[in-house]
Amino acid sequence: MPETVDATPRRWRRRLLIGGVLLALLIGGGAVALLRGFSPERVAALVADQVRTRTGRDFAIRGPLSYQLLPRIAVVAEGLALGNAPWGSRKDMLRVERAAFELELWPLLWGRAQVGSVELEGVDLLLETDRQGVGNWVLSAPQSAREPAAVPAPASAPPAGDKNLSPQAFELDTLRLRRVAIAYRSVGTTQQLALDRLDLDRTGAGNRVAAEWVVQGQRWRASGQLASLAVPIENRAEWPFELAFTSDGARIGVEGHVRPGAASRGARLELDATIDKSAALSPWMSDAAGVPLPVELKSTLDIAPKSVRANPLQVSLAGQTLAGRATLSEGDPWQLDAELRGGRVDLTRVWPGRGAGGGAAVGGGSGDRRVLFGDDKLPIDTLPDARARVTLRIDQLLLPAAPPLSAVTANIDLKPGTLKAEPLAFAIAGGQVRGGVTLDTHTNAPPRVNLRIDAAGLSAETLARAAGAGDKLGGGRLDLKTTLAMTGATPRALAAGASGDVLLSIKDMTLADGALSIGPNLLPRLLQILQPQRGAAKVTRVECAVARLPLRNGVATVDRSIAAETGEMTFAASGNIDLRDQTLELAIRPNTRKVLGVNPAQLASLVVAKGPLLDPKLTLDTKGAAQAALSIGAAAATGGWSLLGKNLLNQTGDPHPCAYAATGVAAKAPSTSAAPAPKPDGKAPAAKPDEVQKLLRKLFK
Repeated sequence: MPETVDATPRRWRRRLLIGGVLLALLIGGGAVALLRGFSPERVAALVADQVRTRTGRDFAIRGPLSYQLLPRIAVVAEGLALGNAPWGSRKDMLRVERAAFELELWPLLWGRAQVGSVELEGVDLLLETDRQGVGNWVLSAPQSAREPAAVPAPASAPPAGDKNLSPQAFELDTLRLRRVAIAYRSVGTTQQLALDRLDLDRTGAGNRVAAEWVVQGQRWRASGQLASLAVPIENRAEWPFELAFTSDGARIGVEGHVRPGAASRGARLELDATIDKSAALSPWMSDAAGVPLPVELKSTLDIAPKSVRANPLQVSLAGQTLAGRATLSEGDPWQLDAELRGGRVDLTRVWPGRGAGGGAAVGGGSGDRRVLFGDDKLPIDTLPDARARVTLRIDQLLLPAAPPLSAVTANIDLKPGTLKAEPLAFAIAGGQVRGGVTLDTHTNAPPRVNLRIDAAGLSAETLARAAGAGDKLGGGRLDLKTTLAMTGATPRALAAGASGDVLLSIKDMTLADGALSIGPNLLPRLLQILQPQRGAAKVTRVECAVARLPLRNGVATVDRSIAAETGEMTFAASGNIDLRDQTLELAIRPNTRKVLGVNPAQLASLVVAKGPLLDPKLTLDTKGAAQAALSIGAAAATGGWSLLGKNLLNQTGDPHPCAYAATGVAAKAPSTSAAPAPKPDGKAPAAKPDEVQKLLRKLFK
């Protein structure tokens, strides 16, 4: 019994030794047989035949080929080329300088080349589509390969149910690509991408992918999961994927599937992109540092051969979000149709405005002065060569130095060379604004802008406070009607070339003493200079103030079309407002409505307003002071003082100059509406008409 136990291990050791020797002889003999039966030329021909059978494309190994045996057959080849589609723009779709790949031994014994892993260097890949949008990457085997004849399999053939040996199987355990140049050609355009590396590793769910490349000097990395490579190559129904792209300051996540089939070709994916550093935009934009960050984009994309639909779509800029849908359709040029809706959008976080009393500086050194229209170039000189129709709805919009806008609606229509936003409407400061703007950049001339505004019932107090006027102005309802045609690419140029009509009117407003921090402040300064005894706490009720400006090439000729009425006085002005150099020259005629305790002869005179728009100087026209004023342009053009001077003089008896300023037609006041003119009683001499005429001659000569 003990001898039996001791003999059993010895017998097994002898058997294993004999088996090892036989296996070594078999391997050695098999290696010799393989080396003799499968020369490099035969392996190259076998691989080419297998690729041609499965893809329907020519395949060639034009350079030297070598291989080694066990545990797999490792093949190294140079000068590989895969043929293009018959309609392709060049003969080869794929060219490879050097390739190293492994072949499974068992399938090779049965006359088939099954690739386990591939390493490629110096890859030149061309992807392109035909007129029907079919890609050259859609490979189809010849009819004889797709429908093989029904012949009995040899007894020694591998099992038919072995999935790994199926003639239609196309899988790689690993794929390593180095120095890859990819070109994509479609609709007459070509896009190129250079990859430093691309790695694919087969997993149970498909393939794990990792890639790295540099574009426009910016390094990008990709990682994620792809489905089986057999899906796009064999033109099957869907090819799912999940990828993440990262760069310095940018992250893009994409998840979805591709439909490579000719009948339902396209893709559906979920996109989630974030850019939080300007470095991610600088290779693509010259002013990337000025883009408010972060920029976020989320959408579900349906991609068809000739369109891309984003629904839903969410776009965020510095935390301000618009949501809706958009469709990009192929055409000449492409066309965008979108509907976007926002809740509360705060653009003060995106573009912080200048403080109150702003304006651009001109001049130099101590001669600098503030102007209303600066020379900063506006981004309106070029428009994209595209077509777009966008409907925009925003519940509340916050802008720098402005009251909140609500119920903002705009229809935007973009065509090559033309941008139109009309109708444009919103509520602001308790009133409503409607209008539209058109930008035309068709010619090589400066851009042309047409502007139309109709604003009604706006709170003057709310607008003034938003512009930094403090508590100097109270109440007031403002109306504005504007139709202007302008040319230029800067605010100064647009103002200097403006032609059209501007009508601004304010009713029922109160003004406290002291200059406002906005505009030329003519009215409060007039009151101050004409009534110096009013006192610091004096508040004036302004019944109306009107400015009607007929602009022609940046110059408005004012013929009593600027006027104001208070409870004590009325004013009417004539002269010029020149937006070209942003100056004004006005003769202002005050009239009393009741005794003010000042010399009526002085009030019957004129006040000269002259100088920059934002800071004109006011001078009482007494003792010939008007002789220092320049001639008013329109009066000089008509031969002196006669036209504007007589018109302004004849206005003396008009108790409601606002009506004439707004319409050009004098209003007839009821007999009981105005206080009787004070009669000369010896306390203050009345003004004589000939004295007034002398002053007018001095002013307008």
